[in-house]
Amino acid sequence: MIWVMIISLFVLMLAGVPIAFAMGASALFYIIVEGISLEIVTQRFFTSTQSFAFLAIPFFILMGSIMEHGGVAKRIINLANSLVRSLPGGLASVSVVTNMGMAGVSGSAAADAAAVGGVLMPEMKKKGYPASFSAALNASASVVGVIIPPSSVIIIIAWLSKLSVGEMFLAGAIPGILISLAYLVLTITISIKRKYPREQRATLKEIGKNLLNASLTIVLPIFLVLSIAMGIATATEAAALAAVYAFVISVFVYRSLNVRQIARALRDTVYTSTVVMFIVCSSMIFSWVLINEGVPKLISDILLGFGLPNWALLLVIILVMTLGGMFLDTVPNLFIFVPIFYPITAEMGIDPMHFSIIMLCTLSVGLFTPPVGTSLFVSCRIAKIRMEDTLKDLVPYFAVGMAMVIVVAFIPALTLWLPNLLSQ
Repeated sequence: MIWVMIISLFVLMLAGVPIAFAMGASALFYIIVEGISLEIVTQRFFTSTQSFAFLAIPFFILMGSIMEHGGVAKRIINLANSLVRSLPGGLASVSVVTNMGMAGVSGSAAADAAAVGGVLMPEMKKKGYPASFSAALNASASVVGVIIPPSSVIIIIAWLSKLSVGEMFLAGAIPGILISLAYLVLTITISIKRKYPREQRATLKEIGKNLLNASLTIVLPIFLVLSIAMGIATATEAAALAAVYAFVISVFVYRSLNVRQIARALRDTVYTSTVVMFIVCSSMIFSWVLINEGVPKLISDILLGFGLPNWALLLVIILVMTLGGMFLDTVPNLFIFVPIFYPITAEMGIDPMHFSIIMLCTLSVGLFTPPVGTSLFVSCRIAKIRMEDTLKDLVPYFAVGMAMVIVVAFIPALTLWLPNLLSQ
């Protein structure tokens, strides 16, 4: 019967049903057929979000929304533009660096893809960049938004795995930056091969001016991560302070946020928070059914029964998560994979914080892969092209992304060095 539930999930998804409704409906169908009390549904649906750490998510979303509507993306773009536009494929390189900078502000891959792509992709079109390349580049570069702190997805995975949010933020910093740098090197290589144009080198005066204009934004993620990691504030307290800080600098310093934009920021925050929480609630019901039926233990026994060496088993786990990332969004995948793979990796001797970042990096690649990649969907909508038109340009970014996942997986120090440094 459990396989009927899983099959019905994919049938509903293929029929175009939103993932939160598809997971909830398929789990509810199983519970009704099996005669399980519906009180379980109510209990799992509402108690899953009764966590103080979860209060940080709406505040982080509010902070990113205020920054987005307050024109912060333009300041980061200007800074990135002055720093790297003279590299081969000037605007393409600017896109990668800007997405890395925006990751520390918004914490959302889709939001970064929309904010950066909305500004840079029309300019790239004027300079002669193919729309398919611009969309593939923007979609892949934006996924570090869920890895580089602060990230609402990191809060969720920390809650699921019972790890420190502050330490998880630190753990994601180096892998996220390395993935961005790998994409930058790939973008430069492609630009040289295709002879994409360079831009004029910026003067030191221009760099200094743009650095000053963006300085108040740059210090925000640093303050957030360090205040949480050093125990000065909880994730929720730091997120609330960050939202206030974003409001103050946008209204009183930058003067780029009016009443109408504030209303839009609040509306977007309510909408996004509702979507995230509804996905979490539905995922909890679905995850409970899987655990109740012993699916995690079954899969664990199967994988461990192959007798593979640890390195090969880890590659198999990464492959499974990669396929999951192609069909489901990051949050639902976390609720499915955490109970399945954490016991296995624990037996393999992998640090849970290290594996959390491996999982996060792997699933982030799915954000720009068809058929369900949300960042790719946003980028294609801005570029006004179909997803399938980007496949040729997506392949090298997918290959580099997976290569970096393997690097992060087999070099634990990249993940654990910063948390261990500050915990001493």
